[in-house]
Amino acid sequence: MDQLLPININQLFNRISDGDEEAFGILFRHSVPALYPFILRMVKQQAAAEEVVQASFLRLWLSRDKLPAVEQPKAWLYKVVANECYTWLRKEAREMRLRTGAGVGEEGDDNLTAEISMRDTRRLITEAVSQLPAQRRRIFTMSRQEGMTIPEIAEALGLSPNSVKNTLVLALKDIRNYLGRHGLLISLLLLICL
Repeated sequence: MDQLLPININQLFNRISDGDEEAFGILFRHSVPALYPFILRMVKQQAAAEEVVQASFLRLWLSRDKLPAVEQPKAWLYKVVANECYTWLRKEAREMRLRTGAGVGEEGDDNLTAEISMRDTRRLITEAVSQLPAQRRRIFTMSRQEGMTIPEIAEALGLSPNSVKNTLVLALKDIRNYLGRHGLLISLLLLICL
């Protein structure tokens, strides 16, 4: 993966921990080609591999406050990916048992279920954001919906950049916890596009 990354992965991790979405995009674009074959060997399905990629990078983004303490970023990233593969395989085995027991499994039913699930996920994200404390919701909205950077938000609100960063981390944790209480793991694309 080193030869694929234009800069040091430790530097990317530090930038990502500061909420730098550009650094996150660089890491995503340059590490997925190296990780994808590994994931595909484990889950054996292209759609599943894409789901695992999204879940892995969502986990990285949501845990970004811990990134500066990671001593071996490549190994840590592979471990996150492997754990997400195992999670997917366990979920798939559970669903397979349910399908065979209930006689379900038609592709049309799966597409309808996915569409309903996406709508429910969006609704839950909106609910989670609406339940954030006022300042946290305001900073989260400025970052995700208005596209403002941490320094821009800090200047606009008269806060320190660290205060804004910490508030964003807390907002994401609150959202993740809210979704977790509802049994959901949102896709990376939904989180970034909020």
